[in-house]
Amino acid sequence: MRIGINTSFPHSSPEEWAGILEQNGCRAVSFPVDYTEPVSVIDAYVKATSDRDIRIAEVGIWDSPFQPDEQKAEMVKQRSKEQLALADYIQADCCVNVSGAFGEIWSGCYRENFDIASYQKTVELIQWLCDEVRPTHTFFTLEPMQWMVPDTPEQYLQLLGDVKRKEFAVHMDVINFIKDPYTYTHMDELIRKSFALLGPYIKSCHIKDCILLPGTTVAIREVPIGEGQMDLPLYLEEIQKLSPDLPVLVEHLPKLEDYIKGVNEVRKLLVTP
Repeated sequence: MRIGINTSFPHSSPEEWAGILEQNGCRAVSFPVDYTEPVSVIDAYVKATSDRDIRIAEVGIWDSPFQPDEQKAEMVKQRSKEQLALADYIQADCCVNVSGAFGEIWSGCYRENFDIASYQKTVELIQWLCDEVRPTHTFFTLEPMQWMVPDTPEQYLQLLGDVKRKEFAVHMDVINFIKDPYTYTHMDELIRKSFALLGPYIKSCHIKDCILLPGTTVAIREVPIGEGQMDLPLYLEEIQKLSPDLPVLVEHLPKLEDYIKGVNEVRKLLVTP
């Protein structure tokens, strides 16, 4: 598999950026600039990765098209369209977003996130994106989240069926399906089910770790790889079964050194390095 990082970091040129990735053994990455950059700059980043056999796994959106401010929501919709077009232009594995919260915080937990009407709006938004851009080299994907669509493997499979667009696929972050003590203590079942249902549609993966904190109220926290209880060997085994070339990105760490440490920890867990 292609292990890499989902972050950007200070650099002075695309060549320096890709060189740092190569020096640290990263074979996949999220794209560090957006559609507003000149085509010459975008092309330079693509060439820098291509020359080093580094896969551009993802183009991110990371905002909600359903926020209450209608003007901002429309801006996010248009940005989503442009980012998906960018992903197709650079032939990234996918363009990824969360479905989006129905509140002021784009990734926040709100009651409305779980409404049937919100689910339908998500379906229609994905259909609109796919129909507007009609990508041929990439896929639009959603990262699952505990408090928005899709929050279970079953709901993601249902979403694929309801959207009915070949351009819509799966971004796998199995830890985001862990949302209660049952899924935490039965994560082996959750991992196997996720890949059994969604495996053929998976285009890119995130990897991280988590731990259930002691106390009388449920608190599941993300922690650096190797410091939690996530069944990462099983997760990696299921990824490896799908494709030896599938990108797996470490994320949510404070510094580049921490990301590289995470990449190295993932390598240690591989059954077949």
